[in-house]
Amino acid sequence: MADPDSKKERKHRKELLQFYGGGTEETPYDINSKHFNLDMYVQKTIKECSLKQLLEHEAGLVSEIQGLDSDCQTLVYDHYDKFIAAADIVRKMKDGSVSMEGQITRLQQNMAGITASSTTITEALQERRGHLGRLLGVHGTLKKLEFLFHLPQKIDECIADKNFSEGVMSYVETAEVLHRYRHLPSFTAIHQDCQAAVARLNSALKNQLALKEGSARQLTESVDLLLQLGEPAEGLCDDFLAHARIKLEENLANLSHIAEGAMGSKQDEAPPEHPEDQPDTNISAHDTLADDTTDIQPEHASMDILEFIDLCHETFVGNLWLVISSYKEMFLRSPEEGGSVCAGVAMEKLRVFVGELVEQYVAVVGVRVAGEPDSAHYGPLTTALDKFHRRLHAITQLLPNTNFGEVALGLVLEAGEARCQASLSALKAGLAANLADVRHALAAPRHPTQDGAEAATRHLNEHLTRLVAATAASIKDRVTALQAFTQPKHTFAVVAEFRRQFCRELVREGVVVAFFLHLTDTVLSLANKKDKDPVLLLLLSRMCLDLHTSTVHYLLSHCDEQLQIEDKTGLTPLSSITAGMRDAGQTLLNQYVHTQGAVISQMLRRSVEVKDWLGCGEPRSVRRVMRTVLDDLSTIDTQVGALYEDGSQRDRSSDSSRRTYHSVSVSRGGARSAWSYTPSQLDNSLVANLNKLWSERIEIFAPVEFTRVSILTGIVKISLKTLLESVRLRTLSRFGLQQVQVDVHFLRTFLWSYVADEQVLNVLLDEVVTSASVRCCDPELMEQRVVEFICEQS
Repeated sequence: MADPDSKKERKHRKELLQFYGGGTEETPYDINSKHFNLDMYVQKTIKECSLKQLLEHEAGLVSEIQGLDSDCQTLVYDHYDKFIAAADIVRKMKDGSVSMEGQITRLQQNMAGITASSTTITEALQERRGHLGRLLGVHGTLKKLEFLFHLPQKIDECIADKNFSEGVMSYVETAEVLHRYRHLPSFTAIHQDCQAAVARLNSALKNQLALKEGSARQLTESVDLLLQLGEPAEGLCDDFLAHARIKLEENLANLSHIAEGAMGSKQDEAPPEHPEDQPDTNISAHDTLADDTTDIQPEHASMDILEFIDLCHETFVGNLWLVISSYKEMFLRSPEEGGSVCAGVAMEKLRVFVGELVEQYVAVVGVRVAGEPDSAHYGPLTTALDKFHRRLHAITQLLPNTNFGEVALGLVLEAGEARCQASLSALKAGLAANLADVRHALAAPRHPTQDGAEAATRHLNEHLTRLVAATAASIKDRVTALQAFTQPKHTFAVVAEFRRQFCRELVREGVVVAFFLHLTDTVLSLANKKDKDPVLLLLLSRMCLDLHTSTVHYLLSHCDEQLQIEDKTGLTPLSSITAGMRDAGQTLLNQYVHTQGAVISQMLRRSVEVKDWLGCGEPRSVRRVMRTVLDDLSTIDTQVGALYEDGSQRDRSSDSSRRTYHSVSVSRGGARSAWSYTPSQLDNSLVANLNKLWSERIEIFAPVEFTRVSILTGIVKISLKTLLESVRLRTLSRFGLQQVQVDVHFLRTFLWSYVADEQVLNVLLDEVVTSASVRCCDPELMEQRVVEFICEQS
C-alpha cells in the first residue's frame, strides 16, 4: 500500500506542474524521471518498436550516455581546483573550531569570577551609597539656595555688562521657585530683591529699545527678552514696529538716492554690460541680519539694475523679511505657546505696516526701472524684475491675506509698457531716418551713364528693397527683444493676466499695429506736402503695396507666433491693416500721377500761352516742347517700370497711325462714323458738340491701378486734357491750326505705347484738333502725307 506522505508529495508536485505549465505527471516510462522503471520501459519499448527502431534507439541511448559521461568529466576537470580549495577551507575551519572551544570555556570562567566580585562589592557598599545620595541632594539644594541669594547681584552685573539675555535667562529659570515659595519668611526678602533687580533689567531693556542707533538684531532681542519678563505684548508690538520703521525707511532713503541718481544720468550713461546670472540670496527667518545698515556710497549710483535689485534684497527686503519673521514669532504665537490672545489685532498692525513700506519700496524700484536706459536687449532688466517679483511674492507667502505679488506684477507691466513705448518710438525714429536717407539719395545728383535706364531701375529697386527690409527687420528685432518679458523662466511670465495685457495689448497692439498705423499716417502726410518729391511718392506707394501684399501678414504672424497669441478676439484684424496700407498706396500713387501730370501740363500750358498762334508761319517741324514731353514721359516710364509690372494693354488698331483731318470725324468704339461733316457745311461749335456726343466719357482724374500702363495713362490723360483746355483759350490762324495738327500727329505716333487703351489717346488728341479748328479763324488742315513727312524729319 502506498505511503500517505508520498501520495501527498505527488499531489503537490502535480499542482506545481499545472501552475507553472510543466505538463503532465511523471510516469515510470520517462527516462529522465526519478520514478523511472527499467523493466517496464524495456518491455514497453520491445512491444511497440520494430527491430530497426530498437537498434536505432540503442544507438541513440549509447550516444547520449557517452555525451553525459563526457560532460561529467569536463565538469570535474573544470571545478577540480575549486573542490580542492573548498576541502582545505573546511579542514582549516575544523581545526580552528577545536582551539576556539577552549578559549570560550576559559572566557566563561572569567566572566563568572567577575560577576561574583561585582556582587560582593555592591553588597558591601549598599549602605554607603544611600548615605552618599542623601549628601548629594543636600549639596544640590544648597547650591540652588546660593544661586537664589546671589540672583539680584547677578542680574545687576548682567545689566552693567549689557548681557541682558543671561540676566533674563537666570531669572526665568528661578521665577517659578521664587513664586512658589515666596510665602516662606526665608524667601520673602530674596523674592523682593529679585523683583527689584528685574525691574531694573526691564528698564534697561526699554532704554535699549528706545535707542535709534540700535540694530535690528538688538531690537528683536530686546523685545523678545521683555516678553520673557512678562511685559504686555500689545504695547511692545507698537514699539517694535515703530523702531523697525525707522531702520527700514533709512534703507528706502538710501535706495531712493541711488535710483534718482540713475534717473539723472540716464541720458549720459551708455547701457552697462550686465552679468546674465546673479546669485540669489534668500534670507530665512532665522538668518542673521547685518547689524549695521549697508553704507551706500555715491559711486553706487552707477550700478546696474541687477546690482540695484540685489542691494535692495540685502538691505530693505532682507530687513523686512526678518522683521516679519521676528514679529510673528514674538507676537503671533498661540495662547498654548505663550502668545497673546489678541493675535488678530497684532496681525492687522503688521499687515498695515508692511503694506505701507512695500508701497514705498515699489515706488523706489519704479524710479530705478524708469531710469534704466533703453537697449536692444532686455535680458538683464527682465531678470531683475523677476527677482523683484519673486521676493515680493515670497513676502506674500510669509504674511497671509496679502497680495504683494500683484503689486509687483503691476510694476512689471509698467516697465513692459515703458519698453513698448520706447520700442515704438525707436521704430518711428528708424522709419523717419530711413525715409530721410531715401529722400536724400533721390535728391542727390546722379551722373549720366551709358546704361542710364538700367542704373535708374536698379537704383529704385535697391531703395525699395532696403526700405521694406529695414522696416521688417526693425519690427522683428523689437518683438524679439520684448519677448524677453515672456520667458518661461520668469515667474511673472506664467501669469495669464500679465501675458494677456503684455502680449496682446502692449506688444501686438501697442507696438506692431500702432507702428503700421503710424507708417500709414506718415506716408499720407508726405503725399499732402506742397514740396513733395514725385519719385518718393512712387517709391512709397510701391512700399505700401508690398506691405499690403505680404509683409504685414508675415510680421503679424511672426508676432503672434513669438508671443503665442492664439485668441484674436478683440484685436485689430489683419484685413483692417492691409486695407489701410492699400488705401495709402493708392493715395500716394494718385498723388504721383497728379504731380507728374501737373509738371507736364504746366510745360504744355506755358508753351501754348507764349506762342503767337495768329502770327506764326507755316509749320516746318514739331515744336520742341513736344519732344521734351516725350523725354519726360520716357523718364517717368523708366521710373514706374522699375517698381511696377507692365499691366494689360489693348491691342493697337490697324488705322491708328494714319488718321486724317480733311473732315472732322467722329469715332465711337474704335469704328469710323458714317457721318462726316466739313467745316464749310456746319458751324464749328456744332461739330465740336457732335464730337462730344459720340465720344465716350473719359475720367481724367480717375484712380489708377498698380501697373505701369495705368499710371502712365493717367499722366497722359491729365497732360492732354491740359493741352486741350489751353488750346480752347487761344485764337489760331490757319498755320496755327496746322501746327497743332503736326504736334498732335507727333504725339499720336509715340504716345500709344504709354497708354492702356489707344482709343482714349485718339479721343483726346482728336478733341485737341477739333477744338483748335473751332478756335481757328481760317480752318484748313494740312494734308496727311505732309504732316507725316514733317514728323519724320523731326
